[in-house]
Amino acid sequence: MMSMSVGREGRIVLPKAVREKYKVEEGSRLILREYRDQIVLIPISTHQKPTEALHASIKTGRPVDKPKEKAREHIRRKLMEESR
Repeated sequence: MMSMSVGREGRIVLPKAVREKYKVEEGSRLILREYRDQIVLIPISTHQKPTEALHASIKTGRPVDKPKEKAREHIRRKLMEESR
């Protein structure tokens, strides 16, 4: 278990070992979730070509009008399912 301080404007600094283990670097995105009276941070994986990461994971019966919006919605849903 590690502890850290909350700085100005509510900022925290993740310990180096944690950043390295979870590949969190400047510009990385995290999901903040409240779970059983605790704060949980979940790193979001990013890909050079996000469409490749989603290849064949979305099943649609018709063409998608806004593919980026549909992909983001799918990713959010999967992340929430995985974090439960």
